[in-house]
Amino acid sequence: MFTSSLSFEYMKKSFTLLEINQAKIERKSKKSLTGFTLIEIMVSMTIFLIVMVSVIELFISGISAQKKSLALQTLSDSASYAIEYMSRTIRMAKKDLTGTYISAGCNFENPEGDLAKIRFLNYKKEDQWFILDNKQIKEKKDDDIGFTALTSDNFQVNKLYFELSGQCQTDDLQSRVTIVMEIQTKEVEPQTLNIQTTISQRDLDVKY
Repeated sequence: MFTSSLSFEYMKKSFTLLEINQAKIERKSKKSLTGFTLIEIMVSMTIFLIVMVSVIELFISGISAQKKSLALQTLSDSASYAIEYMSRTIRMAKKDLTGTYISAGCNFENPEGDLAKIRFLNYKKEDQWFILDNKQIKEKKDDDIGFTALTSDNFQVNKLYFELSGQCQTDDLQSRVTIVMEIQTKEVEPQTLNIQTTISQRDLDVKY
């Protein structure tokens, strides 16, 4: 009986020690597992934030590029319209034989020697002007009260030149006009467009 009692006590202590050791191992395991999970979460969050910032920057960059592209396209359309309209009108100009509006025998004229202005008789033999005024291209026909803008307020024209060649019948040259224009958007980072074109008068510049 005494031996059995000792054996029982010994086994009881052994089981108790085993349980304590097992509990310690489990606590260490939990601590280790918990620490690894926190580090993993922090690393994952950092990577996620980096990816998100990169995606946002890429998205903003894409929007900015699209906005600039759209602004340049709109600018190009406006500039093309103005150039084509002026070119077509100037090409069909008629000679002022009587000198009513410009010098007699001439097709075009820069009023007051100002290259930013051109005056001529249009195909209807009306007095017509194109000028650069307050950063806009404007026109005036015959009895119009004032000048009308050809370009939008959303853009500004920095430069407009009408360079004339052979404008009068006494020079024995076919009349030509070279239009030089610089136009830009009104933005913080403006888009600028430079255009140059040369027009020959449709009618032969013969002497009368």
